[in-house]
Amino acid sequence: MFWGHVLCLARRLFFRSEQQKEEQVLQEEEGYENPYLGQLRRIMEQILEQKKISYGQFAPVFLDGADSQYALWAANLLGRDLNRLTILTEHPAYFERFADNMYEEHGLIAEVFFKERRKLTEIISDAGKGCVILDFEKPGEGFGRILFEKKLYIPVFKKRWESAGNLDIAVPIGYNTMIVRGSEEEETQLYFDKFERAFYENEY
Repeated sequence: MFWGHVLCLARRLFFRSEQQKEEQVLQEEEGYENPYLGQLRRIMEQILEQKKISYGQFAPVFLDGADSQYALWAANLLGRDLNRLTILTEHPAYFERFADNMYEEHGLIAEVFFKERRKLTEIISDAGKGCVILDFEKPGEGFGRILFEKKLYIPVFKKRWESAGNLDIAVPIGYNTMIVRGSEEEETQLYFDKFERAFYENEY
């Protein structure tokens, strides 16, 4: 009985220490800007191929951060050829024009919901094989530390995407990483012509 209590206490101290280390790393990462975001379409296609998920099955769930321009830009990059896209955000109106255009041009119904944990849990519980959570929050924002069980979880800013030599990129997926091939040509413009920057900046 005594040793059982000791073991339980040791486990608690270990996991608390690991959590504190992770939180310290996240605090240090607050100023991190992902330099590979412009290659997101190419990167996601490779991740899906390695996970044996077709683009037709791909059903991304976006967790929007405080700066919604990143999620909007990524939605533009990934939206073409999708059958389903879900965005959880504190600024639903920000994505209205995008949703309207995607439906008119591609027939895609982009579902936009107010960001809350209950809704996220509901979506994940009903999600199929192609569900991939793309987290655009930065350290300290919103939901913070989230566990997604067997779903693919890709933090865009909470963990660094590292160069793995040559053009290879190490992309964090949950607690693991996956190596994908990057490109010498990087997109740097955060807005497409049809989604004028002024429109979105004036939304809020």
